[in-house]
Amino acid sequence: MTFSEFKQFHLNIKIRMIASFVTDIAEMSIFPFMAIYFSNKLGVAWAGGILTFTTIISIFFSMYGGFWADQFGRKKVMVAGYIFQTASFFIIALANSPWFESVWLTFIMFFLLSISSRFIDPASEALLIDVSSEEEQPTMYQFIYWSTNVAFAIGIVLGGLFFKTHTFELFLGFAILSIFTLTFTLGWIQDHYEPNNTRDEKKKGVLSGLLSNYTNVLKDSRFMVLCLATLLVLSLEFQLYGFIAVRLNEEIQTSLLGFTIDGARMLSILIIINTTIVIFASSIIGKTARKLNLTTALFMGLLMYVVGYSFLAWNNIMVVLVLAMAIATVGELLFQPIRSTYVAQLATKEARGSYKAISGLSMDAGQVLGSIGLMLSALLSNGMMTGLFLLIGAFGMLGFYWSIQDTRLKASEEVAS
Repeated sequence: MTFSEFKQFHLNIKIRMIASFVTDIAEMSIFPFMAIYFSNKLGVAWAGGILTFTTIISIFFSMYGGFWADQFGRKKVMVAGYIFQTASFFIIALANSPWFESVWLTFIMFFLLSISSRFIDPASEALLIDVSSEEEQPTMYQFIYWSTNVAFAIGIVLGGLFFKTHTFELFLGFAILSIFTLTFTLGWIQDHYEPNNTRDEKKKGVLSGLLSNYTNVLKDSRFMVLCLATLLVLSLEFQLYGFIAVRLNEEIQTSLLGFTIDGARMLSILIIINTTIVIFASSIIGKTARKLNLTTALFMGLLMYVVGYSFLAWNNIMVVLVLAMAIATVGELLFQPIRSTYVAQLATKEARGSYKAISGLSMDAGQVLGSIGLMLSALLSNGMMTGLFLLIGAFGMLGFYWSIQDTRLKASEEVAS
């Protein structure tokens, strides 16, 4: 990944990457800390209820965003979403200003900010597919994966430093940046997608049209198996913040060069290793992956990912844990851009927004499986949990293998060369 490669992308791709980079920084500076904000203001029970309600409703808005992107165009959906995001940031800043404070107004605007973000995502993803070729999609998604992780790292640092003590300034700063994001999208994004709605389709109501649209996507068996396989594989990563985090906290107590390493510090070390490899090694790993057949790179990455997280489920040796995290991260860097490329190639032109919305649900469902893993750990030993991880990963890899046996993906075999 080089700047010269970035310059070769279509203008839409470059603007979308920049806009998403800013948005991701904002979201990671805010969203992880809202649980603390609401629990301090309203109590733990209210905080949990607010975040759960927001997450569930956001999923529905993601579905509508994908449907409307296919019905009315990508740019219109993105502009509408960014307008609501900009307004939300400004009002949240006002609700946490030195002159006025309102936790309920903050909740309403946080809710609006969350659903508008999910509303934009499918249209934004479909826009990328519209203007990218099969040949450049693996490189494009490697750029996106890298920039997303860099933005997340920056956002977490900014939130940790300023969310508690400079809430007003933080929200105001992102409100101003969101104006630039909206301006770039409105002024420079070129929507090449033309909705091809028949007269009968236009007569359908919004709900019936949405159900009809997603029914067609759900009938695409290869795509749906790919989503299910993605759900299974990604559920292993979410164990890092559930079962694995709890296990480390209970079982790790060691020292390194005189410093005490407990479970919490070990988890922080693993997250730092993950982030560092993504930021600084993505380019090297991406170049290596492009020398391989896409299918080879995909399954090599999946195997490393599954084995890496499975080792984290039972081993307590610090060196082994660090090595396992490194292996899992390299595996993720190999398979994630290829998975995104396959999703893009399976998605039909007239329903790309809907396809991307369904694909995005894999992340939400993966988080649910991650929480279930924590509950199962109360009944199973670490060794049994490791076996379960390997079994889940094996089923996920089988799902990937079956789903890519599709004529729509034949051309992708030469993409990596």
